[in-house]
Amino acid sequence: MTDRSRSLDDAQTTAADDEQSVRQGRYLYCAVDTTTSDTETLPTAGIDGNRVYLIESDEIGAVVHDCDTVYTADDLERIKQWVVTHQQVVDAAGDVFGTPLPMRFDTVLEGGDESVKHWLADQYESIHRDVQSFAGMWEYRITLEWDPSPFEDRITERDDRLQELQQRQQQSGAGKQFLLEKQYDKHVRELKHDQRTELAAQLKETITPVVNSLVEQDSRPTLSGDADTSTEQEQVLQVAVLADEDAEKLLGERLDTIVEQNGVEIRFTGPWPPYTFAPDIGSE
Repeated sequence: MTDRSRSLDDAQTTAADDEQSVRQGRYLYCAVDTTTSDTETLPTAGIDGNRVYLIESDEIGAVVHDCDTVYTADDLERIKQWVVTHQQVVDAAGDVFGTPLPMRFDTVLEGGDESVKHWLADQYESIHRDVQSFAGMWEYRITLEWDPSPFEDRITERDDRLQELQQRQQQSGAGKQFLLEKQYDKHVRELKHDQRTELAAQLKETITPVVNSLVEQDSRPTLSGDADTSTEQEQVLQVAVLADEDAEKLLGERLDTIVEQNGVEIRFTGPWPPYTFAPDIGSE
C-alpha cells in the first residue's frame, strides 16, 4: 500500500473556524462489517494518540475514539496531520475487517457509545447494504503521464502537413517564415492534443473490462505530497477505479501494455478504502 491521500481543499473546507466543545463525543472513522473479525480494538492510535475501538450494532460497527471537541485549528499543518491519521485508522480497520466505509474527516456524534449504537441501528439498512456491496473491493489510483519529446522528435517525419510547412519555411523570406513557423507550432500542438486524447481513451478502454467503476479526477495537490513528477512529464489523465482485490494483478498487467509506448509513464497506487466511491454516510 502506498498512497491514500485526500485533497488539501477537502481538509480546509471540513474544518470549522472556531473550536466547539461536545459532550461525550465519539469521533467516527468508518463503518465496518463486524462478522469478519472478533477484534474490538485496532492496533493503531487515533488522532492525537487517542485509543481507537469498535462500537457494534448487530452485524455492523463504527470505529471511534472518545473526544470532547471537534477537530478545528488555524494551523493547516495540524489539520493535515489529523486527516492523515484519520486515513491511517481507516486503513487499519480495512486490514482487520475488510473493506470499510470511510467517514468524512471530523464526523463527531455526541451522547457517548449509546448514541453511536442508536445511529447505527437507525442507519442499519443502508450501512449494512453498502458494507456488503463494497466487500472485497478496493480503490486504486491511476495516473497516466506522457513525455511528448519523443513524439515531437519524430512527428514531422510522419505528418504531411508539417513536412509541407517546413519546406515552405525554407523557401520563404523572414516575414513569411515567421507566419509559417506559427502555423507549424499550432499544428504540432493540435497533434499533441490528439495524442493525449488517444492515450486517455486507450487507458480507459484497457482497464474498463477489469474494474467495477471508474471516475476521472483532477490533479489537485494531495496531503501526502504525491504529486511530485518530472518536469518533462505531462499529466494526461488521473482516474480512481473500484476493483475486486483479486483483479489487482490483472489490472497491473493491463497497465503495463500502455507503459510500453514511448514516453508514457503510469503511476498505480493502492489498494485504498473506497474514498471516492463510498456513500457520504458521515453527512447524516
